[in-house]
Amino acid sequence: MLNEKQTNRNNDIPFLEVKSISFSYDAINTGRTLTLKDVSFFVNKGERIAILGHNGSGKSTLVKILGGLVEPDKGECLVNGVKIQDLDFHELRGTIGMVFQDPENQIVAAMVEDDVAFAPENQGLPSNEIQERVDNALRRVNMSHKQDSSVQRIALAGALAAKVDCLILDEATSMLDTQGRKDIEKVLREIHAEGMTIIQVTHILERESFSDIQRVIVLSQGEIIWHGTNKEFWDKAEDLGFDLPDKEITTNPAPVPSSNVKFKIDNLSFKYNPDDINYALRNIDANIYAGQWLSIIGKTGSGKSTLVQHLNALYKIQEGNIYFDGQELAQKGEEVHTLRQRVGLVFQHPEDQLFSPTVREELAFAPKNAGFSGSELDEAILYGLECVGLDKIFLERNPIALSGGERRLVAIASVLSAKPECIVLDEPLAGLDASYERIILAMLGRLRDEGKTIITITHDLRVALKFSDRILFLMDSKKVKEGTPDELINKLRTIYPDWFSDS
Repeated sequence: MLNEKQTNRNNDIPFLEVKSISFSYDAINTGRTLTLKDVSFFVNKGERIAILGHNGSGKSTLVKILGGLVEPDKGECLVNGVKIQDLDFHELRGTIGMVFQDPENQIVAAMVEDDVAFAPENQGLPSNEIQERVDNALRRVNMSHKQDSSVQRIALAGALAAKVDCLILDEATSMLDTQGRKDIEKVLREIHAEGMTIIQVTHILERESFSDIQRVIVLSQGEIIWHGTNKEFWDKAEDLGFDLPDKEITTNPAPVPSSNVKFKIDNLSFKYNPDDINYALRNIDANIYAGQWLSIIGKTGSGKSTLVQHLNALYKIQEGNIYFDGQELAQKGEEVHTLRQRVGLVFQHPEDQLFSPTVREELAFAPKNAGFSGSELDEAILYGLECVGLDKIFLERNPIALSGGERRLVAIASVLSAKPECIVLDEPLAGLDASYERIILAMLGRLRDEGKTIITITHDLRVALKFSDRILFLMDSKKVKEGTPDELINKLRTIYPDWFSDS
């Protein structure tokens, strides 16, 4: 229920009002588990609020309801006093714009300009006005020359081109580096100052990005457990279970020594389009040592994901070479199948690799392909589950019905169940709350200590410096430096001072 702090003291109709909403993904007749339980709040026009909560608290479901993508089982959501379900498509999309946790899912056109034009075209605007809106929106997100292909910027530009009254962002910056988040934050401050209503779901607690937020709502297990002003939140954050950012960046005090080269990358270059003059990777030389934890860092678009997808032959070598345990990396046939059993890859978006109806079947897929059967297969399934700290009750659940953090753990467990020698993880912490971050970091540390080779891509510089044995730093598709955290920290401070000024 709304209390005195939430009351609209002007007695005006709020821009957006949520009244006693409940929702479940379960069928009505199965003794449902509620994802949202009797949630009520309002947002005034021109406000900027943050919705926080641990993974599985119901945040993403709530914003889908606010955006008219999901209808609540009980209660109602009103925009300017009108039920969202009573608005037609053009009214709704001209009022509320959304940028999702994975913006790639809302990119509809092959060309940046065409995608940004999608919303105003669907509003039936004349071509000259569409072009003007597209140009202005791209300028606002610093893409006037289309030089930056960040899907977050494209999705945000598309919402701005529609000239919506309210922008809803669901973890829209979780895949961006520090500078990318700062760039998006600058745009959000500008449009908020111009009167835009902004509702923002985030796990990233940075005081700088919160300074423009007026109110904070905290969800837990589908219910609002706290709300208040920005200042009140920071005073209560730790009591509410949130980890505050470290004030100082520290480095791993005891990197694991190793002289055994697992991967030797020799002058590797790669283009997505052979006719393109631009390289996704250019003359990369690096050593990845057995039994160590290597973090690959760099700005968005620097080539990190392209590099790791060469390590189990998802991308074929075009120029240069890669050696695995001293042998040329397999590129075709049965040798690639064997390679992928030895080198497990967890993608940036774990839901992309979940396809089975139960967690048990998901975890059985890789070991079955590796020839496991009977009790050996059962043991492999439990091994994967135990590695990520999930209880056996998860085995019969549908992976798609799990929270974002739980899906991430299942995706990692599905790779670990085949017991690979090397585990490659692309942004394993993106979009996760502090509790899930701790689980994954502790798990990777244990696996490293057991002799596994760990390779992670991360935008979180603090994590890379604190937990890695070595770091590979890429910029503009090239290697800048490779070494221990202590060897790289001063170089990073020089090149990216903003990366060290988050707290």
